[in-house]
Amino acid sequence: MKNIWGYIGVGLRELFWIVSAGAVIFGGIAGFKYLGENREVVKVEPVSRPITLVKTIDLNPINAPLPIRGEGFVQPFRIASLASQVGGQVVKLHPAITERGIFKIGDVLVRLDDSAERASLTQTIANIEGTQARLDLNALLLKRTESLRASGTTSQATLDQVRSQKSELAANLNSLQAAKKSAEVALNRKVVKAPFNGSVLSKSVEIGTVVNGGQSIAEIFTQSRMEINVPVREADAALIPGLFSGAAPVATVSIEFAGKTFLWAANVSRVAPNLDVRTRTLAVTVELNDIAAIGTQQDETLASGAPPAMINSFAKVVIQGIHPDDTFPIPSTALHAGKYLWLFAPSDTNGGVLRVLEAELIHVDGETSYVKIKNLPKKLRLITTALSTAQDGMRLRDVRDDLIDIPTPLEQVADE
Repeated sequence: MKNIWGYIGVGLRELFWIVSAGAVIFGGIAGFKYLGENREVVKVEPVSRPITLVKTIDLNPINAPLPIRGEGFVQPFRIASLASQVGGQVVKLHPAITERGIFKIGDVLVRLDDSAERASLTQTIANIEGTQARLDLNALLLKRTESLRASGTTSQATLDQVRSQKSELAANLNSLQAAKKSAEVALNRKVVKAPFNGSVLSKSVEIGTVVNGGQSIAEIFTQSRMEINVPVREADAALIPGLFSGAAPVATVSIEFAGKTFLWAANVSRVAPNLDVRTRTLAVTVELNDIAAIGTQQDETLASGAPPAMINSFAKVVIQGIHPDDTFPIPSTALHAGKYLWLFAPSDTNGGVLRVLEAELIHVDGETSYVKIKNLPKKLRLITTALSTAQDGMRLRDVRDDLIDIPTPLEQVADE
């Protein structure tokens, strides 16, 4: 009897779980059916993609020659160390040396003690005059002796002796004249003359100083001629008209002094015949046209006056290049892959489309590139905005076309 009730309990438990499982399944089916009948129907609608907003600038052709820029330091056309060929004591200095002034070619800059050389020259001149007097006397004696010999009054030996004295005196005279020239050369070497027009950069002696031959006395330079050596790339040199034919291209030199920029007109004077081994650049020498003609970019001048083109001043040089046709200056960042431009073409409706145009790169000047565009359509604007994907014909909107007048806080208060 006990076993029978045990079997009945197990059967009831299994029946309970079966009924529970059936209820869960039935409830799930009923709930799914209910949700399906009451679901919200989603209608299919086209997605409107936003139009990309870009910034643009106008394209205007250049109206001036291409600027070929370079940098360098101001140096004199000539700089030399002034020295004497011989030694001696300095007895006189030109005021240009003592006062760092200006001198002209041929001016006596330094004079050394030449008393010994003058005495030697005076002695030599006296010896020449004495020998010349004896030679004149010998000429009279020879004429008389030849007359006596012709009449048989004197012997041939006497005549030969007089002739021998004439030859000896003539040789002595030639020797003394050579000695005179040597004394004059020695005297001239006691004077140091200016080899060119210029000024004194520095001096190393004073009056009374004893110098040796070849010792530096002063350093002189051409103050009226200054120049700058500018390294120029091959590609830039090819854009300078007449560079290798001696056409003296025009340039402008600017130097900053005490926070102000001063300008000089200049010309290319010469070009180095070789390329720099390390930089592969060409050394172009630019010479200032007129040192005194100084301009300034500021209205106010310095209390000291305009400074000269001082040696070792850092200068910026702009050489005028060619003036090509159909060439436009653009930001270097607006040139893609070295030859493509993204242009905004306005449409009749709101906005516009993207046009990809190929251009030829002519010159790069820092952050500005000069490109040549043939037959550029009108009304196209250059896109300066970076686009992740750029496809020809994609729709765009220009920022300046979408500008809306936003009232200021004062205007809002007035309206209220």
